[in-house]
Amino acid sequence: MSVARQSVIDPRRRSRRLAVSPQRRKAIAPQPHLLGVRSRTRDVGVESLPNSQVKPVWLRSLLILQRGSDPLAFFLVAATLGIYAWTVYTQKLWTQEYTKLENLQRQERQMTAANEVMKNQLAKLAEKPNTGLVPPSPANTLFLPPAPQRSTAQTATPSPEPAPSTPMGY
Repeated sequence: MSVARQSVIDPRRRSRRLAVSPQRRKAIAPQPHLLGVRSRTRDVGVESLPNSQVKPVWLRSLLILQRGSDPLAFFLVAATLGIYAWTVYTQKLWTQEYTKLENLQRQERQMTAANEVMKNQLAKLAEKPNTGLVPPSPANTLFLPPAPQRSTAQTATPSPEPAPSTPMGY
């Protein structure tokens, strides 16, 4: 009895493989003329574009503009970020200083109020008879002699002495 050799390929795969037509296989296969390889059947070469070194003026100006726009854009972004940071920093400083100003104004109002309260208390104490304070009258007023007048006109200054030709000391 002879043993028949069985196919190792799955019958489903085999049917798929057979379903592809030879024309389809040809279309799927890489075509040598598209890869830049010369075909044996056709003698079609790869055509090269003309290598023109002279470029039109408008194209050269656009290329220069393109090369210059990158550093310009970087500079503008850096300047914008710098100005933004400076603005935020100055606003922060202004807020701190304004808070200090408000605190000082509040302290000034509190000190003014405390000063007025103290004046009021002193006035009430002065009105009491047992404090020993005497009400002001012309009899107990002190008169001080006026201070001598200061001259507002500047006295004539003597002319400056000429500088000595030799040094004064070493």
